[in-house]
Amino acid sequence: MSWLDDILKQHENYESPMNFWYWSALTAISAVVKDNVWIDRYLYKLYPNVYTILYADSGLKKGPPISMAKQLVRAVGNTKIISGRSSIQGIIKELGMTETKPGGIVNTKAHGFICASELSASLVEDKAALDILTDLYDRIYNEGHYNSLLKMESFSLKDPTISLLGGINEAHADVMFTNKDIKGGYIGRSFIIHESQRNAINSLIDKPDFIIDYKEASEYLKELAKLRGPFAELTGTPAGSYFKNWYHEFINRIEEQKVKDPTGTLNRFSESVMKVAMLLSLARSPELVIKLEDMEQAVDKCEQLIGNVRKTTMGSGKSQWAQEKALIIDELMKRDNHMMTRTQLNKKYWMRASSTEWDDVMLSLEAAGIIRIETQGNQVVYVMPDEMVDEWYQHLKGRN
Repeated sequence: MSWLDDILKQHENYESPMNFWYWSALTAISAVVKDNVWIDRYLYKLYPNVYTILYADSGLKKGPPISMAKQLVRAVGNTKIISGRSSIQGIIKELGMTETKPGGIVNTKAHGFICASELSASLVEDKAALDILTDLYDRIYNEGHYNSLLKMESFSLKDPTISLLGGINEAHADVMFTNKDIKGGYIGRSFIIHESQRNAINSLIDKPDFIIDYKEASEYLKELAKLRGPFAELTGTPAGSYFKNWYHEFINRIEEQKVKDPTGTLNRFSESVMKVAMLLSLARSPELVIKLEDMEQAVDKCEQLIGNVRKTTMGSGKSQWAQEKALIIDELMKRDNHMMTRTQLNKKYWMRASSTEWDDVMLSLEAAGIIRIETQGNQVVYVMPDEMVDEWYQHLKGRN
């Protein structure tokens, strides 16, 4: 059993979705290994730093997994943790401060872990904030010093390597992520973990059989923090061959189907897979070797992330009724017979739009071939054909 498997096993009876524990644990690994390890992409070094956003309705327990990651990273003690409410200027200033570690070791590198259970509340509103975080994500382009002048203060960050873990809900996301953030690269660089259901029902009244000790769990991360250097070359290995074949098929599919992705997620997808493969390898063993099982799981998990981005941004930055169209598509997909009447639609969603406006939305969906409008007796019925259900299911799963 790997360290990650053990973390998941310890939390399987709690309400937070298991994917939240999974990605929070991987992000904690990212934060402690920083730029100490990398994989040689020949044109550049790819580092395993990641931005992870837990996206769910308020109250769906995003906080506990984020708190777990923060406690794990704090126990290792090799990365600056930035939490609480702060401006982007404050974050950069904190990253640029020199630290003296026990034993007189001076750390001049700008290594940080931005950690916030409510990302929108922790980051003071600033139009430049997400632009700067987008720029700082690309450690591969920030070798040496990253210089910035913000509101009369200049900063110079040495080898900035940032990992981020935050929680957000739909209402805050609509405000925080503007069209430029969605199409300008921030969303494309982030792992969006979209969940809508709790993992279990747990009142937290009964004492659990096993009390989780994050200090104990951090001992493994301390071993990972000692690692230095590149991962073993993938050429000629099962993992390398799998990735190469998958990548060619993936790119060919995008080009053949002329897939449009305004977020840029697909263009960065191969690097996302490689980052996750590195993290999974480290979760399995404190060795710099990516095995076939790591690469296979990385591809599977990252394909799900594409669907998460689509679910999160499907109604953003588009036409006036984009969110309503997305709502109806989701509604029809969830229904066993994939149909609903006009009466049912207006009764359930009368607060979202008037009956006339809903008629216009449904006519638009019919014109796009997504639904059929039929008459059954005295009822107008909206039907999503089975082939369209399958197509949208694959679309939202992240497969093209």
